Amino acid sequence: MSKSVQELATYVGGKVIGDANLRIDGITNLEAPQPGFITFAQDPKSFQKLEASSIACLIVTPEISQSSKTLIQVASPKLAWAKLLRLFFPVPQLHPSVSDKAFVAKTAKIGKEVTIEPFVTVSDGAVIGDHCILRSHVFVGENVVIGDNAFLHPNVVIYRDCSIGKRVIIHAGTVIGADGFGYVATAQGQEKVPQVGNVIIEEDVELGASVTIDRATIGSTKIGKGCKLDNLVQVAHNVEIGMHTVISAQTGISGSCRIGNYVTMGGKVGVGDHVEIGDWVMVGAGAGLPTGKKIPARQIVFGQPARPYQEARKQIGAQLRAAETYEELKALRKKVTALEGRMQESGLEPLK
Repeated sequence: MSKSVQELATYVGGKVIGDANLRIDGITNLEAPQPGFITFAQDPKSFQKLEASSIACLIVTPEISQSSKTLIQVASPKLAWAKLLRLFFPVPQLHPSVSDKAFVAKTAKIGKEVTIEPFVTVSDGAVIGDHCILRSHVFVGENVVIGDNAFLHPNVVIYRDCSIGKRVIIHAGTVIGADGFGYVATAQGQEKVPQVGNVIIEEDVELGASVTIDRATIGSTKIGKGCKLDNLVQVAHNVEIGMHTVISAQTGISGSCRIGNYVTMGGKVGVGDHVEIGDWVMVGAGAGLPTGKKIPARQIVFGQPARPYQEARKQIGAQLRAAETYEELKALRKKVTALEGRMQESGLEPLK
């Protein structure tokens, strides 16, 4: 594919500074600039690096207007770059069809122009919306509802009674609606608590590979509109996550937590049960939130246990200086011991 800079600028709603007729043959990133390609510079440091490279065109903020390269000015360079990635690398189009090697129950309802590949199972009472794509070996349980334009990659499992919103993307190996982890200890062992709720995933959610979202004990586990969950995230029973929250890989969220809107959680965060996290909170990677913890809105927390940003910085700084402080303490002890010895020799009272 070859496009002029002006065509690309029009596509992303940007302004050209330089040669609008310059032909662009491809798109790349900061780490791999190439002649004839385009990429974005989000900050002065990356701009300076790319300015000295062989790249042909840069997507920049309006504050940058002087360059030896041809520029496209936009409000958000990374967003424009993402749009151009879709232009240069369009998603392969699948032709709507239902494979004769798939099992679709007679009581299931299938929408218009749906793609159901071989070895898919669609159980009794399930509803599949228009333009959905179910790749090979997807399992859809009884009475599951999947909204229009959802895309389920291979080996996704959705247990009975769960609801998947419009335009949801679920990557391979993810399991929605397995039983929550609920038991009662008895003299004979662990008695299982029936998990009779479901999972509700609202529209425009994307779930990475091998995500697990447990069904509620009673009621619903809920994932809000526009949420993005990375690979290997675990969401336990009766958790509720607000709109547009982003959760990185290997994070585990225990039962009955309430997570607000626009929350950002780093990788390997551990969240105890009944934790409440307010809107716009940022939780640093590796943080631990103990049971019942409440984080007010618009806080930045990290550490184990998680603490507000400034407090956690001081604690970590103190830990980094611990060895130095210990050596200073040993030196002081030696000095005190020597001083006490001299005082005893002089007949003075020892230090108290």
